Amino acid sequence: MSIRNPDRLREVLSDPKRLARAFSRHRYGMLAWVDLFGGKLKSISDPGVKLVAAEIIADNARHAKLFSDRARELGETPETYIPPRIGREIYDILESYNDTFDELAYAWGSLIHFSALLDVYHAAADEKSRLVVEKVQKDVRRHLRQLRKYFDLNADTPAKKKRAREIKSVADNIYADREDVEIEWYAS
Repeated sequence: MSIRNPDRLREVLSDPKRLARAFSRHRYGMLAWVDLFGGKLKSISDPGVKLVAAEIIADNARHAKLFSDRARELGETPETYIPPRIGREIYDILESYNDTFDELAYAWGSLIHFSALLDVYHAAADEKSRLVVEKVQKDVRRHLRQLRKYFDLNADTPAKKKRAREIKSVADNIYADREDVEIEWYAS
């Protein structure tokens, strides 16, 4: 599913001012992930898994800065972004998980969706914004590889595989719903 209407999203975001709004939205979301996922870091006991989670957290902070700076260059004030109700629900769902497996499955679903968004942003972006997107894409691809490896090792029963798929689907669906709301805001 990921993005229900990528062509419309690409068309709307081909205006750099509107793309700046998307960058502002992601600044908010990335910092929310840093705060929420960062708070969960202490419950991860496996050092390798902790390292992957810490890298995702650190990269989210760095990406928030990249997107914030680019949004500002395009005339947006990223700190003023206020998420719609569904935007807050995304983080409520993450906060509700208290098992590393579930949290990482949700992060995996989120990153799959975000990767698809980055492809649309890249296609719609001006040259300077495209360079920012490419930096983020590189890290997101690495995180997706790391999470695939984690689930190859840890989703080692049919029940765990099913659980991972279900949680990824939860993330995919709510993020797709959010795009439907956000695209209207970008276009306004």
